Amino acid sequence: MRQRQQRSNYREHTEENHGEEYDKKPEKSGDLNRAKRRVLHILERSDRTEQELRDKLAKNYLPEVVDAAVEYVKSYHYIDDHRYAVNYLNSRGKVRSSRQVEQELLYKKGVSKAVLEAAREEAEPQDEREQIRRWMEKKHIDPAAADQSELRRFYQFLMRRGFRSSDILTELLLDRTLN
Repeated sequence: MRQRQQRSNYREHTEENHGEEYDKKPEKSGDLNRAKRRVLHILERSDRTEQELRDKLAKNYLPEVVDAAVEYVKSYHYIDDHRYAVNYLNSRGKVRSSRQVEQELLYKKGVSKAVLEAAREEAEPQDEREQIRRWMEKKHIDPAAADQSELRRFYQFLMRRGFRSSDILTELLLDRTLN
């Protein structure tokens, strides 16, 4: 009986203290030198946009420290959203539709519309119809032999990936007329 009471008291004591420990959020650091080293460490591994760096640093550092650290790497041109957007458009544009890549840059990467417009002019143009043909090969779609429901599913699949309706229909109909 006495052991049960001791276990009960212990459980109550640990639950009370345990809740207090985990309710406290760690304080954000104000150490600028440490934030600069952290930014350089992040950029060492891969190129990032300014917004991605700010989001990553905001978890552990005060806002004024984040601003100063970002300005520090900007002064050395370690981050450049325009350069990042051009590289991203050129590399991802070979696999994904241009609309999908642009949406990623705007909403996931935090690139502004003005920077995106300038980068789009500088990036090499992508042939989306060629990408549709590659998807047709990958999914084993033969428009001449496919039934209506299979073509409809494939059309919707490509639309969800951001391809233009006119390009999809042109490729599906073009392939039908060639066979």
